[in-house]
Order: sequence, then C-alpha cells, then structure tokens
Amino acid sequence: MSTKQINNTKKVNQQISEWFRDNGDQTHILNYDLNENSKVMDLGGYTGVWIEGVLNKFNCNAYVIEPIKDFYDVMVEKFKDNNKVNLKMVGVANENKNDTIFLHGDESTTHTKNDGKEVEVTFETMDKILKDWDLMDVDLLQINIEGEEYLLLEYMLENDLVKHFKNIQIQFHYIGLDYDVITRRENIQKGLMDKGFTQTYNYEFVWESWKRND
Repeated sequence: MSTKQINNTKKVNQQISEWFRDNGDQTHILNYDLNENSKVMDLGGYTGVWIEGVLNKFNCNAYVIEPIKDFYDVMVEKFKDNNKVNLKMVGVANENKNDTIFLHGDESTTHTKNDGKEVEVTFETMDKILKDWDLMDVDLLQINIEGEEYLLLEYMLENDLVKHFKNIQIQFHYIGLDYDVITRRENIQKGLMDKGFTQTYNYEFVWESWKRND
C-alpha cells in the first residue's frame, strides 16, 4: 500500500468517526425537501432499510433497485401493502449485461471475492431504468452499490443523465477496489460541478450529497 493510500485510509477512518459523531444516519441521509409527491430512487436497496426511513418521514414515491433475489424478496414482503413502492430486481451499471456478484450481506459486490456464494445477476443502464419506469425528473437518487458507482456515475455524466436528478446522494467505496478511486472520485465531483451541481455535505468515502442548481 502506497503512502497516499495509507494517508487516505486514516482520513476515511476519521470521516467515519465524524459521521457517527454527527449522527449522519438519522440526519444527513434523510435531510431533504421532500413530500408525498416526491420521487426517490434507491440504487442498492438491500432489504429496504434506508428507503423505509424515507417513506416513514415523507410518504413519497419510491423506486428501488436490488439485484440479489434474497434481498429483493425481503422488500417484496416488507412493502407488499404499499403501492407507492416500485421494485426492480436488477443491478445498475454502465452497460446492459449479466455479471457475477459475490455475496457478503450489504457489502455484496462484483469486485471482491469473499466466502459467500457467487450469484449471476442482471445489470441495466440508468437510461433503460428511467425509461422502464417513465421517470424524467427524480427528487433524490441514492447510490450505494459497492464500487459500481464509479463506472455508473462516469456513464451518467458522459450521457447527460444526471440532469434527471435534483439531489444525488453517494457512498463512494474505497477498500477492495483495484483502481485509483481518489482520482476517479475527484473527476466525478468535477463533472457534477460542471453539470450544475453543488455539494451540500461531504464525509469523504462515507457519504456525500449533491444538489442540482435549478
């Protein structure tokens, strides 16, 4: 591990501590100007923990992506009586494809092998997902997809898809990836600014959020 990586790992650990100090899971990630008519998309829904908090607070319209059937089925059961929740059993990526995910709870990923089983899942592009759900303007997009966020956001910036979202909340992942995530994150941040977004909060490689300058 390089000196740069070691120094950044220390900084990330500090940011995690600050996140919990500030009670970020109960403040920042739910602190948006939403209402019952708002549209919220959750990429990497897992078992619906975050989107359930959003629904309890705002009673909005939810669109949730989760590629792993076991987790998807939990949400089907959890939200079966809520007609404002839309679920899609796919992953999201920079191309339509099938790929392997290595299961490890809420850290399941295509990037790092672990002791869990391998599962083949379907991935779709953001433009296909928006078209399938007939969405043109989404109030909040949350991205927590275990390393796929770099390719996804690069694709969304290149294809001008970020314009469909008023707020984008991102968890950039750092550990276990084999590319320069520091530089790629910085380039994505610059791309968001160039597309007319302003950062509203930032805990590096923990959570950060961007708001469209309407």
